[in-house]
Amino acid sequence: MPKFISDEVFAKWAAQWQALEHSREPFGFFNLGSKLLLGDYFDGDDFETLVSTPGIAVIKVRFGFETGENAFKLVLFGVDNAGQIITPYYAHTPADFREAGDGPGGNVPDVLARQWIKYWEQKGHTGEIASPLFRTQYGFLNGYNYPVKELLAALFRFEKMPKIYIRFVLHRYFPAANEEVQKKLAGSYAFGLMFQAISNKGDGSDALGIDADSGYYDLSAPCPRTC
Repeated sequence: MPKFISDEVFAKWAAQWQALEHSREPFGFFNLGSKLLLGDYFDGDDFETLVSTPGIAVIKVRFGFETGENAFKLVLFGVDNAGQIITPYYAHTPADFREAGDGPGGNVPDVLARQWIKYWEQKGHTGEIASPLFRTQYGFLNGYNYPVKELLAALFRFEKMPKIYIRFVLHRYFPAANEEVQKKLAGSYAFGLMFQAISNKGDGSDALGIDADSGYYDLSAPCPRTC
């Protein structure tokens, strides 16, 4: 069963995440010794009940932090076309710490997805994951929004409900700025999420192997601006 949390717990985690915006220290909770947090598994049964909610239009993923556990949190929930929350808060504590990442596959070209994954791993293994990576031109990231119809497209090739893997990446980009500022920039980085459907082979393995079925990535709207 998924771990559902109350409005109060969600608000507390969200506030504790926002409090990290101006932290000058690296976010050490993304590391476990020499291992780096690469993402989060979302159980297929949980995903089924989330997307099966009548009226659901958008799945929202929000970031949280629990100071007592010193843990990063992902909270997923659904809203309808009017923006009303119509599902519980599905709470997850990502725990996929690994020495190195596995290859991607999906609707984002491999060459681009591999770059995004590489940036996350490079920053992570050098202890450079900190608040600037979660800032965009719109402000400190609270999460991302995904149209449910796009995520459902990931399921058409599967005979049984797959697991959903939420992959952590970094996007390198150049913000709008005047010419003098642009000359000094080497590029900015922003934290992102990619969804991947993983075949449930029933062998007890959690490996992210690429096969004929697995693979779907999607980059969607950041919050802020589209919260």
